[in-house]
Amino acid sequence: MTRLAHRRPEQGFLIIAAVFLLVVLAALVAYLMTVSTTSQASSAADYDSSRAYQAARSGIEWAAYQILRDPGGGTFKASCDGGGATKNLTFAAPTLIGYTATITCSSVGATEGASAFRSYTLKSNACNQPNSGACPNASALSASYVEREVVLTLTK
Repeated sequence: MTRLAHRRPEQGFLIIAAVFLLVVLAALVAYLMTVSTTSQASSAADYDSSRAYQAARSGIEWAAYQILRDPGGGTFKASCDGGGATKNLTFAAPTLIGYTATITCSSVGATEGASAFRSYTLKSNACNQPNSGACPNASALSASYVEREVVLTLTK
């Protein structure tokens, strides 16, 4: 009587499929982590940019008030009328702490017919890492540095 050899069923096919699935899932998780990190960094940069714009806008509004209302014979308007003025504003409001706006003003007088008027150009540059208390900071190397500039022309 001959003995029939018992064949063992082949094994190991499922382990190859499991390793493949693990590699694919690990790659997917790595990709999603990269996208999430990039999205968060982009959102933070957008928020900082918005804050810099609001600081620059606040600086322009401050300067426009100084020119148009001249509260108490302010020196900013007098300096601007005399050739030019610069003012650095640092903000204490909780949403703008750490931001500085540098406002520059220049003016030109003119006469049209019998009317004399003066034209003012106001420029407000705001940033989150000022150089010696002024913006813009040309030497800023930080990836979190943001600055925004707003320009306004007034005629009075």
